[in-house]
Amino acid sequence: MATRNASSSRSSGSGSKNKITAMLKADHKKVKKAFKDFEKLDPQEDPESCQALVSQTLAEIEVHAELEEQLFYPAARGAIKEEDLIDEAEVEHMTAKVLIEQLKGMGPDDEKFAATFKVLGEYLNHHIQEEEGEMFPQLTQSGAEWDTVLEEMMAQREQLMEEKGMPAEGEESEARGAARGASSGSGKRAGSESRPQASGKSSRSSSEKE
Repeated sequence: MATRNASSSRSSGSGSKNKITAMLKADHKKVKKAFKDFEKLDPQEDPESCQALVSQTLAEIEVHAELEEQLFYPAARGAIKEEDLIDEAEVEHMTAKVLIEQLKGMGPDDEKFAATFKVLGEYLNHHIQEEEGEMFPQLTQSGAEWDTVLEEMMAQREQLMEEKGMPAEGEESEARGAARGASSGSGKRAGSESRPQASGKSSRSSSEKE
């Protein structure tokens, strides 16, 4: 009985650990895409889109960084072979925050705005490679209460997003989908309104023939 309970606990811990790293990787993927999207924009021609993208990305990075610093890194210290990786990651966060604060004080009309955001992207890309390539693979299922860490990270994530006025998970993509549907659907609605009239005429003509 005790053996089964221990096995079940290890399995649960491993599952929670994998969910945590999957969540962090999803954040990484989203941020990397944002930096690529920025490269397609021109701060001079479309300053509003540039500012919106940068502001949103900075907020997402701050939420991600705080979750790692407050919950993930402390837990990982007891479940990793090379603790130096945690130290390096924390220092990298400190450096990234300097660039983030600089960007908060800038606007698209600043000549260093685009360059600063791109440098932040390059820096974070290196940070992401180290986490996913070195840190995550070393994590063991023992040495940390991953079930508890996962619950706390999910709760803290929701709270931080609310504090920053960010949409809850899934709401942002839903809003974008609704916006796309509204813009492309106006023509469809016009067409659908005319179709019943055509069918009505057809039915009337057929009844007259009868």
